[in-house]
Amino acid sequence: MSNNFQILGDVNKRGKHVLTPDMTIKDILYKHAEGMKDGQAVKLIQLGGVHGALIKPQDMNVRIKDIIEHNFENKIMFLSDLFCPVDYLRFLTRFYIRELKVDNAHLRYLNQAIESIANGKASREILSEVNLEIRKSEDLQGVTRLHQIFKFILMEFEGEFFDHIANKKCKNGICRGLIKAQCMNACPADVYIPGYIELMKQNKEEEAYHLMRKNNPLSFICGLVCARPCEDRCRRGEIESTVGVRALKRYVSATTFDKGGIIEEKRDDNGKKVAIIGSGPAGLTASYYLARSGYKVDVYEAEKVVGGMLSMGIPEYRLPLETIMDEVKLIENLGVQFHTNTRVGTDVQFNDLKANHDAVLLATGSHIGNNFGPDHDQVETAVEFLKDVKVNGRKDVGQSVLVVGGGDVAMDAARTAIRLGAQNVMLASLETYSAMPASAEEKEGALEEGVEFIAGYGISDFGFNKKELTHVELKQCTSLIDDDGKFNPIYDENQKNAVKVDQVIYAVGQKSDISYVSSDLEVDELGRLKVDPYTFKASLKGIFVAGDMIKPGLAIEAIAQGKHAAASIDEYLNGIGLYTGVDIVVPERPLDCTIWDIEKVHEENNNPEVRRTNFDVVSTSFGKEDALMEAKRCMRCDRNSVEPLYLK
Repeated sequence: MSNNFQILGDVNKRGKHVLTPDMTIKDILYKHAEGMKDGQAVKLIQLGGVHGALIKPQDMNVRIKDIIEHNFENKIMFLSDLFCPVDYLRFLTRFYIRELKVDNAHLRYLNQAIESIANGKASREILSEVNLEIRKSEDLQGVTRLHQIFKFILMEFEGEFFDHIANKKCKNGICRGLIKAQCMNACPADVYIPGYIELMKQNKEEEAYHLMRKNNPLSFICGLVCARPCEDRCRRGEIESTVGVRALKRYVSATTFDKGGIIEEKRDDNGKKVAIIGSGPAGLTASYYLARSGYKVDVYEAEKVVGGMLSMGIPEYRLPLETIMDEVKLIENLGVQFHTNTRVGTDVQFNDLKANHDAVLLATGSHIGNNFGPDHDQVETAVEFLKDVKVNGRKDVGQSVLVVGGGDVAMDAARTAIRLGAQNVMLASLETYSAMPASAEEKEGALEEGVEFIAGYGISDFGFNKKELTHVELKQCTSLIDDDGKFNPIYDENQKNAVKVDQVIYAVGQKSDISYVSSDLEVDELGRLKVDPYTFKASLKGIFVAGDMIKPGLAIEAIAQGKHAAASIDEYLNGIGLYTGVDIVVPERPLDCTIWDIEKVHEENNNPEVRRTNFDVVSTSFGKEDALMEAKRCMRCDRNSVEPLYLK
């Protein structure tokens, strides 16, 4: 084996390098390839060319000589998070047939199966069929290594194959048969983004709003708080600045509501009843589509307000209750009955709901915050703190507050404490500032408002004077993830410092309460309800699950799941498909080359010194002129779509 290797892939330094057999993959990546480009994560390593070994990121401590075989090429490729495993297998099957000339019915079948997945035309059974095929055909000459690669890829990236099959989504926008536009592909709810932007450019804001509601009945809400995965994949952003999709959604929604008189038609009552437990984004979405499709829908909410974490967890300065209630009222207008202050398991029993309805959807989210501190009234969870402030009008807070966590909920808690009058608000996270999972805008907003970040530290101990919390001791976190890819923080016990606090707020994850459901429902090893990922069915007939109860995520993901669950309930009850209103035609217009002369229009945030004193919405909405200018920047990437320019 020669020591001259070619380094390929998404690294900072490609090309020929002299590598010794004793080197580890990790050494090669950081010492020779100088790390991944743009700070991307490693998703897969291929050592030895097309037929070579596939290595998981958590196995990078392995040495070259322990992997490479005599027939392997001297190549090593580092693939980033932009890699698509479906496209990879499509390339491999084509390579065998076209380049290696290994052409037979077996390979043709594998190629066609992967092509069907890449084009969104595969059945739910396709992965089982492919797995059977590669096992029963192991004796075929020349494809043994291909079978090994298939088994590895299908096992390691099962979730992405599922996404292609069930949701018709290629996460990285590589499988063109699934792509209408990159922004739409990135949106979990598949909102027709270029379509509503085109409509608003033509002063058809109401049509634009109704087009959004075909896939997202909480569009006004999302216009304020969506995490904007669409903007992350905006093609214009690859050239200069992304289109302000969320800001335009907010403008369209606000303009439509200002005009008033929003009316939505629905099908006649079909005589079937559905109970939905929980009124968060998943429950609200499902109730909307089921009501429009002719079902009588009862929504049971344990709290006094509808909206779940939208109403109880997102502060007023980001999402006013008034905005939530505007869209809840539209759902109510369709005949949905909201039963607030009604806790299932106490005020009404789960089995009674099951007996009195044709189907039941569980959508109660994750409302139990994790608290790793002592049982003390000066130590609480962000979930309870934020709910107490927004719903119950709480005004009191400590003078010196420490928030523990690095996500958006932690930012919400810290910024809320500032607004309640805390003199000193600190935020400690195990991650470094850049690695915190919170969005950039939330971190920047917190910094502007005076939150002090103590990044890379966790709590070591709590200090009390008699029964009063006086300080916490922090210790430096030197590593979060171990070599097996598992969360396993390591601390430097010699790097500690004490900070004075009189209140600690934990924002370090949440879990679901399933104590109210029937004991007959099956749970997995993590204590979550077992759910069919294609149909959202639980283990009991007629019971469905959606939203954060399946897996905590973004509000827009819960909205998408709510619609899918509604479609599954409709199919289970022998319905004729969800009704989303009349077709809305989106004009096909020639591309205006002057769009390159239009500079990005940014939403303006209020002065930090002013906004930290109140709960007014932080950013101002576009006016008509700014909205139209920003809308004109859209490149209409859907022009090349194989789909017609309208949604049914």
